[in-house]
Amino acid sequence: MTISLRLFAIALCAILAMSLVPVLVRLASVNETSIALVRIVCALIFLTPVILYKKSLHNLKKSDWLGLMIVGLLFALHWWTYFYSIKASSASMGAIALSTYGIALIFLNWFFKKQPITLSNMIIVGLSFIGCLLVTPELNFSNQMTWGFTVGVISGVLYAALPLMHQRISHLPTMTRSWGQFAFAFLFFLSLWPQFEWPQGSGDWWPLITMGIVSTLIGHSLWVKASTELPTIVTSVAYYFYIPIAMVTSFIFLGENITPTMVVGACLIIGASLALVLLPWWKQRRLRRVNR
Repeated sequence: MTISLRLFAIALCAILAMSLVPVLVRLASVNETSIALVRIVCALIFLTPVILYKKSLHNLKKSDWLGLMIVGLLFALHWWTYFYSIKASSASMGAIALSTYGIALIFLNWFFKKQPITLSNMIIVGLSFIGCLLVTPELNFSNQMTWGFTVGVISGVLYAALPLMHQRISHLPTMTRSWGQFAFAFLFFLSLWPQFEWPQGSGDWWPLITMGIVSTLIGHSLWVKASTELPTIVTSVAYYFYIPIAMVTSFIFLGENITPTMVVGACLIIGASLALVLLPWWKQRRLRRVNR
């Protein structure tokens, strides 16, 4: 497996840009609906002229529009719950909670693709669950940190479901699917307009604009290029750099208390998720060596 250092550097830059989101969400005083709307508008301002110029929407069927609508709704719910999780708990806990999406894939693949759940899968789920218990302060939903973390786990489930829905409309170009995802998410958040809070001064605007340009436009664009051209195993592993970067930046810029127990819990969750990615790859390599 040959890996381009340039592409790997692009992947890391994308992850760095996207990992700024938890800190920027905490820095902005406006609510999750306002944050999502500003980010989506920034993305649509860039994507819509390109989509219209290429006439990418002219030949879409009703089933295509339905698929884009479902993807957009899932994406909107993922963003809303993720931003809420960060606001309710902390930047680092929101990022850790989202990283459980890999574990959610086990059950989603079992439910939608009838993939069997193996003993190794259950061990991985158990390790991740222990990690979640270590990260949360107490098993009580009345505790705001615990509740925020739980909502973050739900956001991870929604995030894990997104690729499954994208696969159903994979015949559409990537840019068309990205536009549809943002466009229908915009309609969802527009329906929540009464909750919109206007940013107050530069203290709100600069985190929102940074998220819109750096994390959404630049970060996602670089990630699409890297994840398209690099082997899946590389991008799957590289993505989990998101968590330590988010934890370090939240400690530096927000002064969040990162306890040793939280670090151990995060390591268990990340380790379990990496095992889920690496075990099938390792088994395939071993099988190839045996068949030679």
